[in-house]
Amino acid sequence: MAKVDPFYSVKQDVHHNNSSCTEGNNIEKENLKSGTGGKPLCSRCSKL
Repeated sequence: MAKVDPFYSVKQDVHHNNSSCTEGNNIEKENLKSGTGGKPLCSRCSKL
Protein backbone atom coordinates (compact mmCIF):
# COMPACT_ATOMS: atom_id res chain seq x y z
CA MET A 1 0.00 0.00 0.00
CA ALA A 2 2.38 2.66 -1.13
CA LYS A 3 1.41 6.13 -2.16
CA VAL A 4 2.98 7.07 -5.48
CA ASP A 5 3.01 10.14 -7.72
CA PRO A 6 -0.47 10.68 -9.17
CA PHE A 7 -1.35 9.09 -12.49
CA TYR A 8 -4.44 8.58 -14.60
CA SER A 9 -5.85 6.95 -17.70
CA VAL A 10 -7.15 9.01 -20.60
CA LYS A 11 -10.11 6.57 -20.57
CA GLN A 12 -11.08 7.08 -16.91
CA ASP A 13 -12.73 9.92 -15.01
CA VAL A 14 -10.47 9.61 -11.94
CA HIS A 15 -6.77 9.70 -11.01
CA HIS A 16 -4.84 7.28 -8.81
CA ASN A 17 -2.07 7.66 -6.23
CA ASN A 18 -1.68 4.20 -4.70
CA SER A 19 0.32 1.29 -6.11
CA SER A 20 -2.12 -1.20 -4.54
CA CYS A 21 -5.16 0.05 -6.46
CA THR A 22 -6.28 -2.72 -8.81
CA GLU A 23 -8.09 -0.27 -11.08
CA GLY A 24 -4.98 1.89 -11.39
CA ASN A 25 -2.74 -1.11 -11.97
CA ASN A 26 -4.89 -2.23 -14.91
CA ILE A 27 -4.29 0.92 -16.96
CA GLU A 28 -2.72 0.08 -20.31
CA LYS A 29 0.61 1.80 -20.99
CA GLU A 30 -0.68 3.70 -24.03
CA ASN A 31 -3.43 5.28 -21.89
CA LEU A 32 -1.26 6.07 -18.84
CA LYS A 33 -0.45 9.71 -18.06
CA SER A 34 1.29 11.26 -15.07
CA GLY A 35 -0.41 13.82 -12.86
CA THR A 36 -4.05 14.16 -11.87
CA GLY A 37 -5.40 15.33 -15.21
CA GLY A 38 -7.72 17.59 -13.20
CA LYS A 39 -9.68 14.48 -12.22
CA PRO A 40 -10.87 13.51 -8.72
CA LEU A 41 -9.11 10.79 -6.72
CA CYS A 42 -10.27 7.21 -7.31
CA SER A 43 -12.50 5.94 -4.48
CA ARG A 44 -10.35 2.81 -4.09
CA CYS A 45 -7.18 4.89 -3.73
CA SER A 46 -8.82 7.09 -1.12
CA LYS A 47 -9.70 4.01 0.97
CA LEU A 48 -6.21 2.48 0.75
